[in-house]
Amino acid sequence: MTDEELIEQLQEGDTFSLDELYKRYSQRLSVFIRHSLHIDHPEDIVHDVFMRVIEKSHRFNPAKASFQTWIYTIARNRCIDLVRRRQKIKFLSMEKNIEKDGGKGGLHLKDVLTENNPHAYESSAKAAVVQAVNDCLEELQNGNEKQALVLYYTAGKVYREIGEIFGKSISMVKKHVTAAQEKVRRCLERKGIERI
Repeated sequence: MTDEELIEQLQEGDTFSLDELYKRYSQRLSVFIRHSLHIDHPEDIVHDVFMRVIEKSHRFNPAKASFQTWIYTIARNRCIDLVRRRQKIKFLSMEKNIEKDGGKGGLHLKDVLTENNPHAYESSAKAAVVQAVNDCLEELQNGNEKQALVLYYTAGKVYREIGEIFGKSISMVKKHVTAAQEKVRRCLERKGIERI
């Protein structure tokens, strides 16, 4: 059967045709994606491409392009999306600045510490940022600074509440948090993670 006949069967609900298409194209797509994104394990992305084939099979038109052209277009677009996402994964700031980035685009310290970001481990680039932040936190020598920073972000505590927990003034707590933020920022810069 031709690719076009298989996709036609898929359009009619025959999922076995997808297995055949996968056998024909998964290895080639894997090589294409590996070289496009410079990654070692493109299997998840190949799987994602085939999920999109299922979702968009009704859009395939053999008069416009061959199946091979169509699936490689899907793979290429997926790679472009991932490259764009990688470029946005920069540590924007210690605080979320809704006005500056519209609430999207980068990891913030709070996202990393509380795992509020549902896509925090979506890519190896994000995982590297998360690991770098955790490493930088481990490097903090001052226990009060580290604890104040973690409380500030993970527990959502305000300076007054942290001061009550520590038995310190609000200004002292603010100094601890600010000093810890600056140390983490410098550490991340040494690791090559930019701030915008």
